[in-house]
Amino acid sequence: MSTSGPQLSILLVDDNEDDALMAKHAFAKLAIPHQMQVVTDGLAALDYLNCAGKFAGRKNTLPDLLLLDINMPGMDGFSLLKAMKADKALKKIPVVMLTTSASREDVSHSYECGAASFLTKPDSFDGYHALMGQFSSYWMSVSLLPE
Repeated sequence: MSTSGPQLSILLVDDNEDDALMAKHAFAKLAIPHQMQVVTDGLAALDYLNCAGKFAGRKNTLPDLLLLDINMPGMDGFSLLKAMKADKALKKIPVVMLTTSASREDVSHSYECGAASFLTKPDSFDGYHALMGQFSSYWMSVSLLPE
């Protein structure tokens, strides 16, 4: 993928450090113009999005896209997704579930709660790289994101 074009602002919400590192490395290896912030649970994500708590001094801009794990301590992915879709300022952010689950129940519940897409995390870096390549091609070239 070319490094020209718009820069994608991504908030990754995942408590697994290895998965977060794989996501960062996959995006870097694909040379996707992006800025990625990582938080480890739903409450931290809400603080980030609302410029509250430890993110109180952050520039008040919303990410173009949120990658969200389901199973996390504190506020899980479903609870965060519901909170975002109930908030007028946050509901327009596309949320992509990025989780180890392949459960049909989790897939259905994600879409019922307002997810834009559901991806199952691969268990290898090569698999992650391939998935992120397909994902980025779609989100950067095909899909239009809200402003």
